[in-house]
Amino acid sequence: MNCTTLGIRWFVVLSLGLCLSLGLDSLGLGTLHSPQQANAQKETLGVAQEGSSLEAAQKVVDRLESSLPMGDKNYRKHYELANAYYDLGELQKASARYQRVLVINPNFSKAMVNLGTCLSDQGKFEDGVEWLEKALGIDPDDCKARSNLGNVYYSMDRFPDAMYEYKRAIQSDPKCYSAHFNIAVAFADAGIFREAVKWWGEVVRLAPGTDAGRQAAENIELIKPFIGGSLN
Repeated sequence: MNCTTLGIRWFVVLSLGLCLSLGLDSLGLGTLHSPQQANAQKETLGVAQEGSSLEAAQKVVDRLESSLPMGDKNYRKHYELANAYYDLGELQKASARYQRVLVINPNFSKAMVNLGTCLSDQGKFEDGVEWLEKALGIDPDDCKARSNLGNVYYSMDRFPDAMYEYKRAIQSDPKCYSAHFNIAVAFADAGIFREAVKWWGEVVRLAPGTDAGRQAAENIELIKPFIGGSLN
């Protein structure tokens, strides 16, 4: 599966105040402040196919759920079903199928990434980190795994670790627009709106025509009233 986005609309709720120190000097990004609870939804790579829909996911479930017992050894079908469950929000079922995939094929790093993401979406952050780090142990340049790991760290209030992973994702793949999107989220959460606009601008440039690109453009328009003067 290519680096793709979940079939979800991304949005930002801008917030001022309630800030905590976020030291990122070592990343060359200066010092930020971030709310205790992140007020911007992050871009996530990798579980759903680009352009997938709930209807398509349901068709996969209808086709495979009754015909694919857990004991079946076709890991690709388990993986397809797990992705469909994820798209439908059936996270426990998705987790079980990803785990079955990894019993059959223990080195299938894509399933590790998706399992880690799925577990973190259920609030099992430490388990999510463990699986994402396992995936990175197989492929350290996997931008999907790095960006999603950054999201998990962000949810755990481990802000410097999150930004480190986003930057590493971009180093591995400069076109990894989800990492650009998520750095913008961090700046927007911090109230540093000019930097947020800059990073969302990169998403618009890198991913035109995608949900992420469209949402980045909408976020830029949303953020403009908070910025004085020209954005140029």
